[in-house]
Amino acid sequence: MRRPWWGPPPHDDERAVLDLVDDLAGDRLQRTDDDSSALAAARQVLAEHGLWTLGADESAGGGGADRRTTLLTLARLAGTWPALAWAGVQAHAACLLTAETAAGADLLADVHRAEPVAVVDAADGQVEVVDRRASGVLDRVDATAPDPRVIALVERDTAVLLPPHAVVHGPVLRRTGLGGAMTHACAVHGDIHDDDLVTGPVVERARSLLLAGAAAIAAGTAEAAAYDALSYSRQREQFGGPLTDLPTVRASLSTQVATVRRLLQTALDGTNADDPVATAAALSPTLDDAVAVVADAVQAHGGYGYMVEYRVEGLLRDLVSLRAASGATEAARRAADALVEAGT
Repeated sequence: MRRPWWGPPPHDDERAVLDLVDDLAGDRLQRTDDDSSALAAARQVLAEHGLWTLGADESAGGGGADRRTTLLTLARLAGTWPALAWAGVQAHAACLLTAETAAGADLLADVHRAEPVAVVDAADGQVEVVDRRASGVLDRVDATAPDPRVIALVERDTAVLLPPHAVVHGPVLRRTGLGGAMTHACAVHGDIHDDDLVTGPVVERARSLLLAGAAAIAAGTAEAAAYDALSYSRQREQFGGPLTDLPTVRASLSTQVATVRRLLQTALDGTNADDPVATAAALSPTLDDAVAVVADAVQAHGGYGYMVEYRVEGLLRDLVSLRAASGATEAARRAADALVEAGT
Protein backbone atom coordinates (compact mmCIF):
# COMPACT_ATOMS: atom_id res chain seq x y z
CA MET A 1 0.00 0.00 0.00
CA ARG A 2 1.32 3.43 -0.93
CA ARG A 3 2.07 5.99 1.73
CA PRO A 4 -0.69 8.61 1.96
CA TRP A 5 -0.07 12.21 0.93
CA TRP A 6 -0.81 14.74 3.67
CA GLY A 7 -0.08 17.85 1.64
CA PRO A 8 -2.42 20.04 -0.43
CA PRO A 9 -4.83 18.00 -2.59
CA PRO A 10 -2.79 17.01 -5.67
CA HIS A 11 -3.89 17.63 -9.25
CA ASP A 12 -4.04 14.62 -11.57
CA ASP A 13 -0.52 15.23 -12.88
CA GLU A 14 0.79 15.66 -9.35
CA ARG A 15 -0.84 12.44 -8.21
CA ALA A 16 0.85 10.64 -11.10
CA VAL A 17 4.21 12.05 -10.00
CA LEU A 18 3.62 10.99 -6.39
CA ASP A 19 2.79 7.47 -7.51
CA LEU A 20 5.86 7.32 -9.76
CA VAL A 21 8.19 8.44 -6.97
CA ASP A 22 6.64 5.88 -4.61
CA ASP A 23 7.05 3.11 -7.18
CA LEU A 24 10.69 3.99 -7.79
CA ALA A 25 11.36 4.28 -4.07
CA GLY A 26 10.00 0.81 -3.50
CA ASP A 27 11.85 -0.76 -6.41
CA ARG A 28 14.92 1.12 -7.63
CA LEU A 29 15.93 3.77 -5.09
CA GLN A 30 17.52 1.85 -2.28
CA ARG A 31 19.22 4.33 0.01
CA THR A 32 22.95 3.91 0.57
CA ASP A 33 25.73 5.94 2.16
CA ASP A 34 28.61 7.28 0.08
CA ASP A 35 28.66 4.61 -2.62
CA SER A 36 29.51 6.51 -5.79
CA SER A 37 28.20 3.92 -8.24
CA ALA A 38 24.94 3.41 -6.34
CA LEU A 39 24.39 7.16 -6.08
CA ALA A 40 25.08 7.64 -9.78
CA ALA A 41 22.60 4.87 -10.56
CA ALA A 42 19.96 6.53 -8.36
CA ARG A 43 20.38 9.87 -10.13
CA GLN A 44 20.15 8.09 -13.46
CA VAL A 45 16.90 6.39 -12.47
CA LEU A 46 15.33 9.77 -11.76
CA ALA A 47 16.67 11.17 -15.04
CA GLU A 48 15.31 8.22 -17.03
CA HIS A 49 11.84 8.91 -15.63
CA GLY A 50 11.97 12.65 -16.23
CA LEU A 51 12.16 13.57 -12.54
CA TRP A 52 15.74 14.80 -12.15
CA THR A 53 15.13 18.13 -13.90
CA LEU A 54 11.35 17.97 -13.94
CA GLY A 55 10.94 21.66 -13.14
CA ALA A 56 13.59 23.06 -15.50
CA ASP A 57 12.34 25.07 -18.48
CA GLU A 58 11.43 23.00 -21.51
CA SER A 59 13.39 25.45 -23.66
CA ALA A 60 16.48 24.45 -21.66
CA GLY A 61 15.80 20.72 -21.96
CA GLY A 62 13.84 20.24 -18.73
CA GLY A 63 10.39 18.90 -17.98
CA GLY A 64 8.72 22.29 -17.71
CA ALA A 65 6.75 21.43 -14.56
CA ASP A 66 5.50 24.31 -12.43
CA ARG A 67 7.10 25.22 -9.12
CA ARG A 68 4.51 23.48 -6.94
CA THR A 69 4.79 20.18 -8.82
CA THR A 70 8.57 20.37 -8.66
CA LEU A 71 8.60 20.98 -4.91
CA LEU A 72 6.01 18.24 -4.39
CA THR A 73 8.30 15.80 -6.21
CA LEU A 74 11.28 16.79 -4.08
CA ALA A 75 9.24 16.55 -0.88
CA ARG A 76 8.11 13.04 -1.74
CA LEU A 77 11.60 11.95 -2.71
CA ALA A 78 12.90 13.31 0.60
CA GLY A 79 10.76 10.81 2.46
CA THR A 80 12.93 8.08 0.93
CA TRP A 81 16.33 9.75 0.56
CA PRO A 82 16.84 13.38 1.69
CA ALA A 83 20.39 13.64 0.30
CA LEU A 84 19.21 12.61 -3.16
CA ALA A 85 16.38 15.15 -2.97
CA TRP A 86 18.86 17.88 -1.98
CA ALA A 87 21.03 16.96 -4.96
CA GLY A 88 17.90 17.30 -7.11
CA VAL A 89 17.27 20.80 -5.76
CA GLN A 90 20.81 21.78 -6.74
CA ALA A 91 20.32 20.30 -10.21
CA HIS A 92 17.27 22.53 -10.73
CA ALA A 93 19.19 25.60 -9.53
CA ALA A 94 22.04 24.69 -11.87
CA CYS A 95 19.63 24.54 -14.81
CA LEU A 96 18.51 28.09 -14.08
CA LEU A 97 22.07 29.39 -13.98
CA THR A 98 23.68 27.45 -16.82
CA ALA A 99 20.93 28.43 -19.25
CA GLU A 100 22.08 32.06 -18.87
CA THR A 101 25.55 31.74 -20.40
CA ALA A 102 27.14 30.08 -23.40
CA ALA A 103 29.80 28.57 -21.14
CA GLY A 104 27.09 26.65 -19.32
CA ALA A 105 25.75 24.75 -22.33
CA ASP A 106 27.86 21.65 -21.79
CA LEU A 107 27.26 21.71 -18.05
CA LEU A 108 23.52 22.06 -18.61
CA ALA A 109 23.54 18.98 -20.82
CA ASP A 110 25.48 17.11 -18.13
CA VAL A 111 22.95 18.12 -15.46
CA HIS A 112 20.08 16.75 -17.55
CA ARG A 113 22.05 13.50 -17.83
CA ALA A 114 22.19 13.43 -14.02
CA GLU A 115 25.89 14.19 -13.77
CA PRO A 116 26.61 15.58 -10.29
CA VAL A 117 26.57 19.32 -9.70
CA ALA A 118 26.78 21.37 -6.52
CA VAL A 119 25.28 24.84 -6.23
CA VAL A 120 26.70 26.49 -3.12
CA ASP A 121 25.72 29.83 -1.63
CA ALA A 122 29.08 31.49 -0.97
CA ALA A 123 27.77 35.03 -0.57
CA ASP A 124 29.29 35.33 2.92
CA GLY A 125 32.75 35.68 1.44
CA GLN A 126 33.76 32.03 1.15
CA VAL A 127 34.69 32.57 -2.49
CA GLU A 128 35.70 35.83 -4.14
CA VAL A 129 36.16 36.75 -7.78
CA VAL A 130 38.75 39.48 -8.37
CA ASP A 131 40.21 40.34 -11.77
CA ARG A 132 38.75 37.20 -13.30
CA ARG A 133 40.32 34.97 -10.70
CA ALA A 134 38.31 32.92 -8.20
CA SER A 135 39.71 32.02 -4.80
CA GLY A 136 38.49 30.78 -1.43
CA VAL A 137 37.23 27.70 0.36
CA LEU A 138 33.80 26.10 0.27
CA ASP A 139 33.38 24.51 3.68
CA ARG A 140 30.58 22.16 2.66
CA VAL A 141 29.56 20.60 -0.65
CA ASP A 142 26.80 17.96 -0.76
CA ALA A 143 26.20 16.59 -4.24
CA THR A 144 26.05 12.74 -3.98
CA ALA A 145 29.51 12.61 -5.59
CA PRO A 146 33.09 13.28 -4.45
CA ASP A 147 33.96 15.48 -7.44
CA PRO A 148 30.91 17.38 -8.79
CA ARG A 149 31.01 20.46 -10.96
CA VAL A 150 30.56 23.44 -8.69
CA ILE A 151 28.60 26.64 -9.11
CA ALA A 152 29.20 29.27 -6.43
CA LEU A 153 26.75 32.06 -5.69
CA VAL A 154 29.39 34.62 -4.75
CA GLU A 155 27.25 37.75 -4.43
CA ARG A 156 23.59 38.67 -4.35
CA ASP A 157 23.46 38.95 -8.13
CA THR A 158 26.57 37.06 -9.25
CA ALA A 159 27.34 33.38 -9.64
CA VAL A 160 30.38 31.68 -11.13
CA LEU A 161 30.50 28.37 -12.97
CA LEU A 162 33.78 27.19 -11.54
CA PRO A 163 35.88 25.34 -14.14
CA PRO A 164 37.23 21.98 -12.97
CA HIS A 165 40.82 23.24 -12.93
CA ALA A 166 39.87 25.87 -10.34
CA VAL A 167 38.45 23.40 -7.81
CA VAL A 168 40.31 20.95 -5.59
CA HIS A 169 37.92 18.56 -3.87
CA GLY A 170 38.77 17.43 -0.36
CA PRO A 171 38.14 13.95 1.05
CA VAL A 172 34.61 12.84 1.82
CA LEU A 173 33.91 13.58 5.46
CA ARG A 174 32.47 11.22 8.02
CA ARG A 175 29.20 12.60 9.41
CA THR A 176 26.06 11.35 11.08
CA GLY A 177 23.40 12.73 8.75
CA LEU A 178 22.39 13.34 5.13
CA GLY A 179 23.53 9.87 4.16
CA GLY A 180 24.70 9.65 0.57
CA ALA A 181 25.52 13.36 0.19
CA MET A 182 29.28 12.62 0.10
CA THR A 183 29.94 15.81 2.05
CA HIS A 184 33.33 17.42 1.52
CA ALA A 185 35.10 20.76 1.34
CA CYS A 186 36.60 22.38 -1.75
CA ALA A 187 39.50 24.72 -2.28
CA VAL A 188 38.91 27.23 -5.07
CA HIS A 189 41.81 28.86 -6.88
CA GLY A 190 42.07 29.58 -10.58
CA ASP A 191 41.38 31.83 -13.52
CA ILE A 192 37.88 32.14 -14.95
CA HIS A 193 36.49 33.62 -18.15
CA ASP A 194 33.76 36.21 -18.58
CA ASP A 195 31.42 33.49 -19.82
CA ASP A 196 31.82 31.66 -16.51
CA LEU A 197 30.03 34.48 -14.71
CA VAL A 198 26.25 34.68 -14.38
CA THR A 199 24.75 37.97 -13.25
CA GLY A 200 21.32 39.45 -12.71
CA PRO A 201 18.03 38.45 -11.07
CA VAL A 202 18.46 34.79 -12.07
CA VAL A 203 21.04 34.40 -9.29
CA GLU A 204 18.50 35.41 -6.65
CA ARG A 205 15.94 33.07 -8.23
CA ALA A 206 18.42 30.22 -7.97
CA ARG A 207 19.16 31.10 -4.34
CA SER A 208 15.42 31.22 -3.58
CA LEU A 209 14.95 27.85 -5.25
CA LEU A 210 17.63 26.30 -3.04
CA LEU A 211 15.88 27.60 0.07
CA ALA A 212 12.40 26.61 -1.09
CA GLY A 213 13.71 23.17 -2.04
CA ALA A 214 15.23 22.73 1.41
CA ALA A 215 11.87 23.62 2.99
CA ALA A 216 10.11 21.06 0.81
CA ILE A 217 12.67 18.42 1.76
CA ALA A 218 12.18 19.20 5.45
CA ALA A 219 8.40 18.88 5.10
CA GLY A 220 8.64 15.65 3.11
CA THR A 221 11.06 14.13 5.59
CA ALA A 222 8.73 15.01 8.45
CA GLU A 223 5.79 13.45 6.61
CA ALA A 224 7.62 10.14 6.17
CA ALA A 225 8.63 10.06 9.84
CA ALA A 226 5.11 10.88 11.06
CA TYR A 227 3.66 8.17 8.84
CA ASP A 228 6.16 5.65 10.24
CA ALA A 229 5.20 6.68 13.78
CA LEU A 230 1.50 6.24 13.02
CA SER A 231 2.03 2.85 11.39
CA TYR A 232 4.20 1.61 14.23
CA SER A 233 1.77 2.81 16.90
CA ARG A 234 -1.12 1.05 15.20
CA GLN A 235 0.75 -2.25 15.18
CA ARG A 236 2.63 -2.14 18.47
CA GLU A 237 0.60 -3.54 21.36
CA GLN A 238 0.97 -2.51 24.96
CA PHE A 239 -1.35 -3.05 27.95
CA GLY A 240 -3.54 -5.34 25.88
CA GLY A 241 -4.06 -3.07 22.89
CA PRO A 242 -2.29 -0.96 20.23
CA LEU A 243 -0.38 2.13 21.29
CA THR A 244 -3.00 4.24 19.54
CA ASP A 245 -5.41 3.34 22.35
CA LEU A 246 -3.36 5.54 24.68
CA PRO A 247 -4.60 9.17 24.74
CA THR A 248 -1.09 10.63 24.99
CA VAL A 249 0.05 8.67 21.94
CA ARG A 250 -3.03 9.71 19.94
CA ALA A 251 -2.44 13.34 20.89
CA SER A 252 1.20 13.20 19.83
CA LEU A 253 0.38 11.54 16.51
CA SER A 254 -2.39 14.06 15.84
CA THR A 255 0.01 16.93 16.46
CA GLN A 256 2.61 15.38 14.17
CA VAL A 257 0.15 14.95 11.30
CA ALA A 258 -1.29 18.46 11.73
CA THR A 259 2.18 19.97 11.70
CA VAL A 260 3.16 17.99 8.62
CA ARG A 261 0.05 19.16 6.76
CA ARG A 262 0.91 22.77 7.56
CA LEU A 263 4.56 22.34 6.59
CA LEU A 264 3.67 20.77 3.24
CA GLN A 265 1.06 23.42 2.52
CA THR A 266 3.53 26.20 3.24
CA ALA A 267 6.40 24.54 1.37
CA LEU A 268 4.36 23.97 -1.78
CA ASP A 269 2.07 27.00 -1.91
CA GLY A 270 3.62 29.48 0.49
CA THR A 271 6.98 30.13 -1.16
CA ASN A 272 7.51 32.94 -3.66
CA ALA A 273 10.27 32.81 -6.24
CA ASP A 274 10.14 36.60 -6.47
CA ASP A 275 10.60 37.12 -2.71
CA PRO A 276 13.81 35.35 -1.65
CA VAL A 277 13.94 37.27 1.64
CA ALA A 278 10.60 35.81 2.75
CA THR A 279 11.67 32.35 1.58
CA ALA A 280 14.91 32.61 3.55
CA ALA A 281 13.11 33.82 6.66
CA ALA A 282 10.69 30.88 6.51
CA LEU A 283 13.30 28.13 6.11
CA SER A 284 14.74 28.09 9.63
CA PRO A 285 11.38 27.78 11.46
CA THR A 286 10.29 25.17 8.92
CA LEU A 287 13.36 23.11 9.78
CA ASP A 288 12.72 23.60 13.49
CA ASP A 289 9.15 22.33 13.19
CA ALA A 290 10.19 19.42 10.98
CA VAL A 291 12.91 18.35 13.43
CA ALA A 292 10.34 18.48 16.26
CA VAL A 293 7.99 16.20 14.29
CA VAL A 294 10.71 13.67 13.51
CA ALA A 295 11.99 13.72 17.10
CA ASP A 296 8.44 12.93 18.29
CA ALA A 297 8.25 10.16 15.70
CA VAL A 298 11.43 8.65 17.12
CA GLN A 299 9.93 8.82 20.61
CA ALA A 300 6.77 7.11 19.35
CA HIS A 301 8.90 4.07 18.49
CA GLY A 302 10.28 3.88 22.01
CA GLY A 303 13.76 2.39 22.17
CA TYR A 304 13.36 0.99 18.66
CA GLY A 305 13.34 4.53 17.29
CA TYR A 306 17.08 4.76 17.88
CA MET A 307 17.89 1.59 15.94
CA VAL A 308 19.11 1.76 12.35
CA GLU A 309 16.57 -0.89 11.36
CA TYR A 310 13.91 1.80 11.71
CA ARG A 311 13.94 4.63 9.20
CA VAL A 312 13.05 7.41 11.63
CA GLU A 313 16.44 7.58 13.34
CA GLY A 314 18.16 8.26 10.02
CA LEU A 315 15.55 10.84 9.01
CA LEU A 316 16.20 12.79 12.19
CA ARG A 317 19.95 12.83 11.58
CA ASP A 318 19.38 13.86 7.97
CA LEU A 319 17.16 16.79 8.94
CA VAL A 320 19.67 18.15 11.42
CA SER A 321 22.38 17.89 8.77
CA LEU A 322 20.16 19.55 6.16
CA ARG A 323 20.23 22.73 8.23
CA ALA A 324 23.97 23.02 7.63
CA ALA A 325 23.83 21.82 4.01
CA SER A 326 21.17 24.38 3.06
CA GLY A 327 22.78 27.28 4.92
CA ALA A 328 19.51 27.93 6.75
CA THR A 329 21.09 29.84 9.64
CA GLU A 330 23.08 32.12 7.34
CA ALA A 331 20.05 32.66 5.10
CA ALA A 332 17.92 33.65 8.09
CA ARG A 333 20.55 36.16 9.18
CA ARG A 334 20.74 37.71 5.72
CA ALA A 335 16.94 37.86 5.56
CA ALA A 336 16.87 39.68 8.90
CA ASP A 337 19.51 42.13 7.69
CA ALA A 338 17.54 42.78 4.51
CA LEU A 339 14.34 43.44 6.45
CA VAL A 340 16.14 45.87 8.73
CA GLU A 341 17.67 47.70 5.77
CA ALA A 342 14.29 47.89 4.04
CA GLY A 343 12.80 49.50 7.12
CA THR A 344 15.46 52.19 7.48
